[in-house]
Amino acid sequence: MELISSIRNFPNHCKTALQNIWRNGVMSISSIFAVTITLTLIGVLCVIAVNINDITLSIEQSLTIYVKVSRDANEAQSKQIGQEIEKLANVKNVKYSSKEEELNKLIESASSKNKELFETYRKDNPLGDAYEVEVKDAKQITKVAHDIENIANVSEVTYGGESTKDMVSMLENIRNGGAIFVLALIGVVLFMIANTIKMAITSRSTEIAIMRMVGASNWYIRLPFMIEGIFIGLFGSIVPIIALYYGYSFAYVQFQRILSTSIMVFEKPFPFIWNLSGLLVALGCGVGLIGSFFSVRKFLKF
Repeated sequence: MELISSIRNFPNHCKTALQNIWRNGVMSISSIFAVTITLTLIGVLCVIAVNINDITLSIEQSLTIYVKVSRDANEAQSKQIGQEIEKLANVKNVKYSSKEEELNKLIESASSKNKELFETYRKDNPLGDAYEVEVKDAKQITKVAHDIENIANVSEVTYGGESTKDMVSMLENIRNGGAIFVLALIGVVLFMIANTIKMAITSRSTEIAIMRMVGASNWYIRLPFMIEGIFIGLFGSIVPIIALYYGYSFAYVQFQRILSTSIMVFEKPFPFIWNLSGLLVALGCGVGLIGSFFSVRKFLKF
């Protein structure tokens, strides 16, 4: 009944919460400032972490195994190689390239001086068929390459060797380490926000004691402080959201212009900005609510 009565008076509690924020200007401003700084830091770290993850995935997906078919293999044997590759575990996609297509690629990539030289090979093409193999898991690229080498009529398998394996491992470590660092830092900054709000409420312990002395119920005392914590989190998230909106939109355009490649893929501003903004608001309001709840609870114990 006590909680239901407090909920019915929710508009009045919102009004009281806003008045308390205004009345306790210095502590309220310090709490909002702490929320603003920490949420801005979380936003920046989330932007970095998400884009590192996207770039890592893009690089891993771009890794392919280049398979050269023996020049002595006939058409049936060449197709058989493709079928056997498709049966291997962790193979995502197999793309066939005929020896004519391989020669065309060689001519296109050659300098103007060598183009004429390579054109003479049209009648007697010395190249063989080839396959480009994409793997499902970049960490398994070495194993897949070794399995392909054991297939009959395969003359050469190229995938970068140990350097590719080391790069995949490094990217995996960067992604995992970045995620752990972001989560740990989020925990630290949220603790800082909660403590700041607790300090603001602790400074008003006399106000809480007076309300108890005049017979106010626990929920009647607690709810305005909880709403006040939500408002502090909401107000503190405004500046980080504005900075995120304009800052990331500008940075995305600049990075796309300077570093845009098929590998360096950055997260598009929308809906990424809206999703991250929602997360920042939820974090700010949630921590404000929880911090206020437990801070007031300490003073309501008999």
